[in-house]
Amino acid sequence: MAPGQLRVLYALDVARTQLYHFTATVIAGMGFFTDAYDFFAISLVTDLIGYKYYLDQGEVHIPRGVSAAISVIALCGAVPGQLVFGWLGDKMGRKRIYGVTLILMVFTSLASGLSFSKRVGKNVVAVLCFFRFWLGAGIGGDYPLSATIMSEYANKRRRGALIATVFAMQGFGNLAAGIVGMVVAAAFMKSDPSSHADFAWRIVLMFGAVPASLTYYWRMKMPETARYTVLVAKDAKKAASDMSSVLNVNIAPEDEAVNQLTRQGQYGLFSAQFLRRHGVHLLATRLLPTLEKGDNPFKLMIDITKVHTTIAICGTLPGYFATVALVDRIGRVRIQILGFTMMSVSIICLAAPYDEHWTKPKNKYAFAVMYGMTIFFANFGPNTTTLIIPAEIFPARLRSTCHGIAGAFGKIGAIVGVFAFRYTEDHVPRTLFGLVGCNIVGILFTLLLPETKGKSLEEIAGEIEEQQPQQHADAAASEEHVQVVPV
Repeated sequence: MAPGQLRVLYALDVARTQLYHFTATVIAGMGFFTDAYDFFAISLVTDLIGYKYYLDQGEVHIPRGVSAAISVIALCGAVPGQLVFGWLGDKMGRKRIYGVTLILMVFTSLASGLSFSKRVGKNVVAVLCFFRFWLGAGIGGDYPLSATIMSEYANKRRRGALIATVFAMQGFGNLAAGIVGMVVAAAFMKSDPSSHADFAWRIVLMFGAVPASLTYYWRMKMPETARYTVLVAKDAKKAASDMSSVLNVNIAPEDEAVNQLTRQGQYGLFSAQFLRRHGVHLLATRLLPTLEKGDNPFKLMIDITKVHTTIAICGTLPGYFATVALVDRIGRVRIQILGFTMMSVSIICLAAPYDEHWTKPKNKYAFAVMYGMTIFFANFGPNTTTLIIPAEIFPARLRSTCHGIAGAFGKIGAIVGVFAFRYTEDHVPRTLFGLVGCNIVGILFTLLLPETKGKSLEEIAGEIEEQQPQQHADAAASEEHVQVVPV
């Protein structure tokens, strides 16, 4: 046991990977499943919304600004959601605020599908955008909370894989949205689009409330994370009791040790000590934004869904699985640098010959392969590691807040990306080369990050202070109080 580390935290670090970890992974991961479904589903139904409310003489004319707003409004809500709910997670507890974000997601998913207005028509889109903004706020809050919860439950040997598995549920959320979209579109295929398009898009959006509703019950049955309970709430007895029950380990509470931690420098987010210890880390994690691109309307919906589902199966999910398999072997920083590098190579191969080569129909399958490679290395790279690293490198009392700050800047990058692609569709190579520049910046800032593989969270964040030799001996002796016994 590391000198100065509490026994309950040591027990978490050295616990074998067991059913409890997999249960926590699924419960925390269902939040990301819901997030991905809600973000992805809107891209499948935008054309149906346009068919219903922007049909002019048999043709759909959605103003570019309206289309961008429908796609990006949830991302806009995610930014304040990550900041506010991340901060509340440190102030009021991960469990309590995670429940609040789930309730918000359930309500706003249902409200999005029930968006109506007295003036039927384009006002419905405004109401939809209102509820999608608040849905995005709930989704944004889920990001720092789910990642923090899993990092604080995990053992140190497989912590990276467990957090990556939670994030990988996004891939299954994308896949679920595709399946629901195709089923709904197929069900209405032979109906009159003018009268049934309005039902189809509402059903798809409202279905996002189902996984969040199922998750809420099980999440509320899980105890608060021991690291929050002991390091932030300073309740050693409750932390020891909760983890003794969960891990089948007899752990004695350490009230005096917790009091000693309280007497140590409890620096705040805006203090000089935080800036000295973690300022570079916060800068590096927040300046790694991910740039994203969000006849019969039901047939068009099926065609779009097929493309997105194929990308999820061939690029997104394999990238997640590769990270789960290798993140605790080769490390977070190496995977992030590899991802940025290979994304740059793939994008350059797309951008350089774009007009002369990739615009020809005969090359569409080769283009799909290159694009799939970009998606693979985004997920076997910065898309996943930028979720893992902020959940590990900051102290427990600021972990959720700092993760929210880092994630909020990532969402700002996504917003910029959506508008960049919407308004530069005639200059694709130039936009792609801009992405390469973002990747290069990402590599440079990655070099500022510490490697966290195989270390305890307290060691990474500097919460274990250097001690005298006698205290080292006392710490070693205290391991005797952690005994694995049936409970």
